[in-house]
Amino acid sequence: MRETSDVGQRTAGRGRQPSAARAGALALALACALGAAGCSKPKPAPPALEQVLAITHVTVVDIVAGNDVPDQTVVVRGSRIAEAGAAASIPVPARATVVDGRGKYLIPGLWDMHVHALADAEVARAFLPAFVAWGVTGVRDMGGKVNVMRAARFAVQVGTVVGPRIVAAGAILDGPQPVDSTVSLAVGTPEQARAAVDSLAAYGADFIKVYTLLPRPAYFAALREAARLHLPVAGHVPDGVTVREAADSGQRSIEHLRDETEPICAAVDAACDRLLDTLRAHGTWLVPTLVVLRAKAILDDSSLYADPRVWTVPETVRSAWERIREGKQDRPQAYWREKRARYRMELALVGEAAKRGVPVLAGTDAGALYTYPGSSLHDELAQLVRAGLTPAAALRAATLGAAEFLGAADSLGTVARGKAADLVLLDADPLSAIANTRTVRAVVLRGRLFAGAALDSLRSAEGESLPALPAPAATPDTSKATHRF
Repeated sequence: MRETSDVGQRTAGRGRQPSAARAGALALALACALGAAGCSKPKPAPPALEQVLAITHVTVVDIVAGNDVPDQTVVVRGSRIAEAGAAASIPVPARATVVDGRGKYLIPGLWDMHVHALADAEVARAFLPAFVAWGVTGVRDMGGKVNVMRAARFAVQVGTVVGPRIVAAGAILDGPQPVDSTVSLAVGTPEQARAAVDSLAAYGADFIKVYTLLPRPAYFAALREAARLHLPVAGHVPDGVTVREAADSGQRSIEHLRDETEPICAAVDAACDRLLDTLRAHGTWLVPTLVVLRAKAILDDSSLYADPRVWTVPETVRSAWERIREGKQDRPQAYWREKRARYRMELALVGEAAKRGVPVLAGTDAGALYTYPGSSLHDELAQLVRAGLTPAAALRAATLGAAEFLGAADSLGTVARGKAADLVLLDADPLSAIANTRTVRAVVLRGRLFAGAALDSLRSAEGESLPALPAPAATPDTSKATHRF
């Protein structure tokens, strides 16, 4: 698919000779700029009015305390929360757009901390608006194409595409014969690992994603190089590395509860508790992605592929899912019973991890098997509660927990003065029932309000083409790498 930029089209004709009229105007402007007599200085354009939004008399969900704070008013100026407090003490600015929050609940914008939205431009255009429509204002993309990553970030920044904040790995580091060569760098040696990390850093990756077949020496070399460049490492635990070694070596998060092909614990027992205590001690986060583990366990269930959401994803994604499903339909019932039993154990494992203080993040693997942009995060929150987390803890995993993981708790994760204005207005209380996170009435993203028809349109929106971007500097300065929001 050819991708062009409106900017590129507009600037393509700049090399043409101007008309006589335009030449005269340019000459006059130049003369005036140099102080010629008879020229009056042009009046500066008035500054654009800052957008002001007030959500009044709303119940704010306090993510830190895990309780509801009724009758609050939140004022947004530009992209930040300017005021937040008791409605009686917060005046509503005269020119504010006012949203009546009576009977509604306000939460921070949600984060899906494991998605695959940047595999190609078609997927990005379909997925990015859908995240926002469901209140997901930030995503951590766990592996795609570097050029799509760069183009999507730029398109979201300039407003060509409505999309969440994007923290991304770019490509995946995998072994010499990668599991998925379309989104992976083939790495066989420590030297190749260091070069791959350097390359991803140069292209603006926020972290390094490691994968299944990455050889043991290359894995540790990648971690050392990433540490030198101040880039965190996340992903799978490769075949030749243990979970304990990954935690000891500084891998920041472990995805899917997997010691690659098997769960990190065979059972929730004393040995498992010791491993979980190690993860807690090292500050290693778990991203269970329960919603995709459940899909794999019930792939024989017709309700999975009868879900109407299946028609909201690109045909290429839908066809890939169908091929996987069809390839397993000849499995005996004993196979599916074992799959379901394993999933029940994985639910128990998540509950035990949370109980022992291992930090847990909400992620879906959106784009993988029957997982959907935006809406699947609400499925994930429900599964976290099923695993034993309280609604408040599950909500924290998708808000303040994500902010803490990203080192951005000063800007994200709670509804408070000075924070980024990423907010979700709900019709019902998520602390009384986690399913109420689905009752999205409005979304505020970087201070911009999406409500009513504007919100509905995002659920079927497809953005404009993602622009091509120039190559980055060969030797980036990552000594002070940090993500600012």
